[in-house]
Amino acid sequence: MDKELKLLLLEDDPADAALIHKLLQRSGMNFTSKVVSDEKEFLKALDENIFDAVLSDNALPQYTSLKALEVIKKKNPFVAFILVTGTVSEEFAVTIIQQGADDYILKTNLTRLPAAIRKVVENKRIQKAKYISEQETRELNQQLRSLAAHLQNVREEEQTRIAREIHDELGQLLSIIKINISSADKKMHRSIVEAKDNLAEAIKTVDNTMFTVRKIAAGLRPAILDDLGLFAALEWHSQEFEKLNNIQVTFDLPDPEIHVEKNIATGIYRIYQETLTNILRHSGADKITASIKIIEDQIILSVSDNGKGFDPKEVKAKKTLGLLGMNERVLLMKGQLKIESVLGKGTNIKVIVPVAKIS
Repeated sequence: MDKELKLLLLEDDPADAALIHKLLQRSGMNFTSKVVSDEKEFLKALDENIFDAVLSDNALPQYTSLKALEVIKKKNPFVAFILVTGTVSEEFAVTIIQQGADDYILKTNLTRLPAAIRKVVENKRIQKAKYISEQETRELNQQLRSLAAHLQNVREEEQTRIAREIHDELGQLLSIIKINISSADKKMHRSIVEAKDNLAEAIKTVDNTMFTVRKIAAGLRPAILDDLGLFAALEWHSQEFEKLNNIQVTFDLPDPEIHVEKNIATGIYRIYQETLTNILRHSGADKITASIKIIEDQIILSVSDNGKGFDPKEVKAKKTLGLLGMNERVLLMKGQLKIESVLGKGTNIKVIVPVAKIS
C-alpha cells in the first residue's frame, strides 16, 4: 500500500477543491487533504501540520501563489509545491518554476495532477534523504576531527605526565642511588660500616625506584590485565581509584572469572577508566556502584554514581569528547553505549558488547 500523502489545497473556490479531491480519489491515490482559502488559514495549517505537498491556486483575495511558495521555502523546503490554476501566462509559469515551484497544472488538464503529485513528492523525499545524509556526513566528519584533536591532546598530556614522572621521581631516585654508591665507594677503605650504611640506603632507593617504574607502567597498561584478566584488572583499578580519590567504589564481579578476547578486554577496561575519570571530574559523586556480567554472548558493564547528573540531550548536543571517545571504542567492538542521567539524581552508564568467551 502506498504511503498516505498529506495534501494542503490553497483554493478559494469550493467547487474546484471538490473537483480536485474527487479526481485524486478516482486515481487511487492514498491521501488526506485540507482546504484553506486565505493567508491566515494557510499559515495556521502549516504551523499545525506537516504536509507532503501544497496545491496552490494562483490568484486569491489578497494572496498569491508566489507568496505561498516563499512561505513554503522558508518553513520546509522539502514540501512539494504545485501551482494548480485556471489560466497562467508562459512567462509567469517560467517565473514560478524558477522561484522553486515543482510543477504547474492547468485546471483544464487536471488528469495530469495525480502523476505530477506522486513525482514531485518522490523527488522531495529523495532530496530530503540526500540532505540528511550530507548533514550526517558533515557532522560525523566534524566529530572525527574533534575526536582526533582530542586524542592528540590526550596523547600529549600523557607523554608530558610520563616525562614528568620519569624526570621528577625516577631522576631523583637514581641521583640518590648514585650519591649513596659514590659515598660507599669513598668510605670503603675508611669505614666498612659507613659504606654498608650507604649501600643499604642505595638498595632501599632501588626498591623505591622499582615501585615507581611499576606504577608508571601500570598507568600505561596494568600487567594484571594480561596476567589475571579483565575482571581482576577492573577490581584493581576500582580499589586504586577509591584510595586516590576518596570516592567509595563498590564493584560486583561474577564468579568464576571468564576470560575474554584481548582487544575486547582492553576496550572495556579503557572505557571503565574513562568513566571513572569523568565521574571524578564532573559529577561531584562520593559513591560509585559498578558491575560486570556475561549474559549468553554479551558482556555488560554498568557504572552508576550518586552525583549531580546532567541532561543527556544537552551533552549530546555539545558532542562531549570524553563520551564521544567512549562511544567510538564501543562501536569498534560492535557494541552499544547507553547513558541515563537525571539532574540531581546521578548517572548510569551501560556498555553492552558481544563477546566470544575464551576458556
